[in-house]
Amino acid sequence: MVSLLTLAIVGFLISAYTYFIEKKIKEKPNYKPVCDVSDRISCTKPMKSPYANLFYFSNALIGGAYYIMIGVLTLLQMHQLLIMAAVCGCIISAVLAYILYFKIKSLCILCTTLYVINVLILLLSLGRI
Repeated sequence: MVSLLTLAIVGFLISAYTYFIEKKIKEKPNYKPVCDVSDRISCTKPMKSPYANLFYFSNALIGGAYYIMIGVLTLLQMHQLLIMAAVCGCIISAVLAYILYFKIKSLCILCTTLYVINVLILLLSLGRI
């Protein structure tokens, strides 16, 4: 339970930081965050892409809400719903990873970290680790 809560908190914080960067980029288009290492390793590249708002909201905001939900389901010990949410999170992560790596052709450190967190949440919720 502690591990799931920790992952949910870390995921929320990374999502919040991602949203902060999105806002900074909109205010100052030439803002360069720390996660922009090169042209291929860039977090601003996906944030400036048309895929940054897949469901009319920032993907980072949706991610933040997802991690709050994971935390609440963990605290309430709603295991079935937690597993279903974790499966959905991994499916969405797989789709977003495909878009990131093959359509945008970038490696976003923040995004990739969230994908790994989502897989870990699924494995923990299934009792695999």
